[in-house]
Parts: sequence; structure tokens; C-alpha cells
Amino acid sequence: MSVRVDSNSQLTPEQERVYRLRNAAERDGGTPGGFLELLAAVVADETWRQIPSGVSSSEPFSSFAEFIEAKPPFGLGQRVEDVHVLLQMQHPHEAAAEFRSKMNAMRSEVRRLLAQDGVTGYSEQQRDRDIQAWAALDKSGSWWLAFFVVCQVRPQSSGSTAQGGGRATKAKISANEFARRAGTSADRVLRYYKAWEAARSAGAVVHSADQLFPGHEPVELPPAEDWTLYYSSRRSASTDRGALISAAAEAEGIRPTKALEVAENPTALRAAILADPRTADAARTALKALTMEERRSEHLEYVRAVAEEGKAQAASGQLIELPEQIRAQVSEQLASVADAPTDPDLVTSAYDLVQELVKQVVEADPEAHATEQRARFQTALKATRRSIAAIDPASLPDVVDDGLREEIGALQKVVNDLVASIARHE
Repeated sequence: MSVRVDSNSQLTPEQERVYRLRNAAERDGGTPGGFLELLAAVVADETWRQIPSGVSSSEPFSSFAEFIEAKPPFGLGQRVEDVHVLLQMQHPHEAAAEFRSKMNAMRSEVRRLLAQDGVTGYSEQQRDRDIQAWAALDKSGSWWLAFFVVCQVRPQSSGSTAQGGGRATKAKISANEFARRAGTSADRVLRYYKAWEAARSAGAVVHSADQLFPGHEPVELPPAEDWTLYYSSRRSASTDRGALISAAAEAEGIRPTKALEVAENPTALRAAILADPRTADAARTALKALTMEERRSEHLEYVRAVAEEGKAQAASGQLIELPEQIRAQVSEQLASVADAPTDPDLVTSAYDLVQELVKQVVEADPEAHATEQRARFQTALKATRRSIAAIDPASLPDVVDDGLREEIGALQKVVNDLVASIARHE
């Protein structure tokens, strides 16, 4: 690449720009606004490639690092490490999005150019710190992430500092601010926080959140396999429904998060059932088990209510007051299932026996027995009437045959007999 070289002692426009860039770096110090702007211009139009690399050379600089360290008026005469420090400072105008984008693009390009020469501004101390963080993640998985969150985040808005062990802590930030910087959601951040709190309550970790602060020295963490005991990646886990699903999953020996994921996507579940026979079989088995469980639960609740209240609802809906002797027998049945309330056979046996005891009480009471019979007859007659009403009298003649005539005649005889029976007792 050709470069511009003037034969007289005056600086070329490119060297003039470099000269002003060098002065800005030395003059601006802690507020390097001018330096950052000039550096952005030098990088954008590749000024540093357009000037000679020395007094007796017409060749451009072979690298950006060489340009930074070269003596004026050809280079900046600065240490690369100092430029890395200046890049970390903010320009006063970076509150404006467009200007901030320009500065960030410049920083990215400068770091890329310097990295080509193996200059990253990455110290061995930083390398040690990051390797230790990797080792912590490798050993303890998400426990280290939760530890980092509780060191950095305060979930409440009140107060900007926390105290732990009499040692003043640096200010923590809100979960929203942490999430903004991390490119995630505040809910996700708080789930890590709550997992640590749950572990603290269970005694799995020693330090509480208010004892930890940014930059806290590493602490002993629980085994990685214990993480799922305290953390759930799904919002539904915090609801009553989620708690029931999680408990059922643990009883089946599977991770609660898997069951919660399925529960949150019924459309996907339906698709799997329709497409996969094994999944369909599992669903049918689960529905059968659910039906049995619901029946067991209803039967157990019926026996418990009868034993505690001393009353039972008969088939007609009337409430039957049970004699003390019968109530005692019901209480015995409830006691028999107390040790195994989840045994469906035992619960069904107790339910059937209680139903039989209630039936005996009803039959022993003439008025109650009559009420039950009346309700049963009325139900049968209403069902018969609704069935007959479904036959269209206008269409019947078109399809009637001997079989239909015989059935209608038999029905007429039954109705006549019932009417005659009522007439004889009036």
C-alpha cells in the first residue's frame, strides 16, 4: 500500500491528525473525549495505514500496535496498555444512542486490531480469575451461578448496601438491572436467588444472601446433583399446580422440570399422543390411573365425612341421620384405612361397607325408605317419558311393523297396570 510522504518539514494531513490524537491522549487524561473521537476517525478511514512508519521508510505500519507505540510524528508514542485503559472510559456524549454506537464500533475495531498482535489487555490475574470461575462451574454447576447472583443482587428496592459479619459491603444492584446487563429476564435471575435462599433454609449452604457481597471470596458449595432440589427453571413450579406436578414427578422418579415442561405445553403433548403409539399407551394408562385416584379420593372423603358428621346423603339426596351404633361402625372403617389411605382396594372396601350401612338405616325407617323409592320411581318414569318423546308420531306409521306394534302394546299394558295399581289404592 502506498503512503503519502512530503519532502519538506511540514506534517502531512494524516500526520497532523495523529499529532492531535497524541496530544489529546496526553491532555485529556481522565476525560478522553477528544482522544476517543480522533481515534474513531483514525480507525474509520485507516489514517494509520496512510502514513510512513518512520523517517527513512515509505512503507506503512505493519500493525496497529506498532502505530500506537511508534514515536511521533509517525505514531502515537503511547503504550498499548494505556490505550486499552482509555478505551474503557466513557465519552461524555455516549448518552446518545447513535454516538454510543459509534464509540462501541471503534472500541471493537481497535481491540480486534490489537488482538491480531496478541495484545488483548487481558492480564494473567484475569486469566487466573476466569479459570477459577470455570473450575467452580465445572465442579458445582449452577450453584456457582446462584452464588454469583446473591453476591450481586438485592431483590428488594429498599437500601443499596447490605451488611454481613460486621463488614460493609459494596452496593448490590436490582434483579432488573442485573438481567439487563446479562441479557436475560429478572424472573430467571430471581429463580437463582430463591434457589440459594431455599438451600440456606434447608442448611445446604452456610451463607445467607445478606452476608454475601460483590467480590466475596469463594465459599463451599453443595454437590452439583443437589441443584434441582432447590431450583426450578419454570414459573409454574411456584404455583400450587406446579407443586403437585413436581411432587408427582418425584414420586415417579423423574425430574420435576420435565413434568412441568410437558404440563405447560398441552398442544405438544397432544401431538405426541397422536403420533406415537407408546406415548398414547402411556397417556391411556395415566388417565386410567387418574380415574382410579379420583374415585379413591372421593370414596375416602365420603367415609371421612360420614364418620365426622354422623350423617349421610342417600341416593335421593335426602340427608340421613345415622344412629350412634352405625356411626361407630363407620368410624371403625375410617380407622381401618388411616394407615393406608392410598390403597384403592382398602378404601373401596370401606366405602362399600359404609354404603351398605346407610342402606340398612334407610330401609329401617319407613318414611326414609318411601322417600327413596319415590325418588327411584320418578327417575325411571322421567327417563322412559323422555325416550318415548324421541319417537315422532308423524313418522311412526311409515315404518311401523309387527315388532314395533308388539313393543308399543307391551308398553301400553305396563302403563295401564301402573294406573290401575294407583286407582285400587285411592
